[in-house]
Amino acid sequence: DPAKISSLPAKSNYDCTQFHRGVYKMASKKVCVLTGASGTIGYAIAKALKASNKTSESTHHWHIIVIGRRPPPPSITDVDGEAPSVLPYDVFLKVEDMTKEDLVTSALNDHFESLQNHDEPEMKALNRLDLLVNCAGCSLGNEPIVNVSADTFRAVMEINLVVPFILSRWAFDKFATQGDEGGRIINIGSVAREAPRLNMVPYATSKFALTGLTRAFALDGRHLGQTTKSDATGIVAVCQINPGNVRSSIMSPEEMERREKEEGFVEPDEIGLYVANVANMPNSVNVLESTVMPTRMPLVGRG
Repeated sequence: DPAKISSLPAKSNYDCTQFHRGVYKMASKKVCVLTGASGTIGYAIAKALKASNKTSESTHHWHIIVIGRRPPPPSITDVDGEAPSVLPYDVFLKVEDMTKEDLVTSALNDHFESLQNHDEPEMKALNRLDLLVNCAGCSLGNEPIVNVSADTFRAVMEINLVVPFILSRWAFDKFATQGDEGGRIINIGSVAREAPRLNMVPYATSKFALTGLTRAFALDGRHLGQTTKSDATGIVAVCQINPGNVRSSIMSPEEMERREKEEGFVEPDEIGLYVANVANMPNSVNVLESTVMPTRMPLVGRG
């Protein structure tokens, strides 16, 4: 369905071969499904994965499928007012409501079935999944708790917890079709899951719950065949990466100035680089939980 699947122009900066230590290496394609690319961290992850294609040690190239309600906007993609000649993803799948499991899974299944039925071997080879990055999230209800309704609380849990569940469940099914190859899931959490700030009940609760989801899926990933009722012998590494202070449009200028002075910020590109490093590890290695934060951020100790 063309309304669901929007492929970008074929122009690419990424070669299929790399010259390293006097030997040409063929770079295999790896496929990533990424949510949250319309935000600064998600877009930075896409850029970092694509940039890792060009490192001398890389033996594979990332083919990135962005899924969500909208693609990355010009406010994120443009540099000095100019649109990039090549965007850091290959396909955009539009889903109007990511909390609806049937809409999400049908968009993904339709896309991968079209690859399976493709005439070109190169396209057919993309009918696989190596990495899922759950980065989409929302932060509503950041106000005194007496002003936070159950509907607001529920909306945050739907986006920050139910959507990762829907995609992770689908990913396990996809991984199970790939024999002994397995895969990896990276959930983007927050330091709020262990040290919330004032007036963050919905958001902090959702990120704390995401840690439970991550650990449960990490255990299930060790037993992929059993948990998917299949003959799969691969393993799935599931982890959670928790960013600290990142500049955000929801932050007031006064709060941004205070944090800059007292705590510092982590840049989205720094988080993207860390995620890409974890993504490029073999599936036999997992970084179960990690925090990427400004060194001065008062998360450790008493301040």
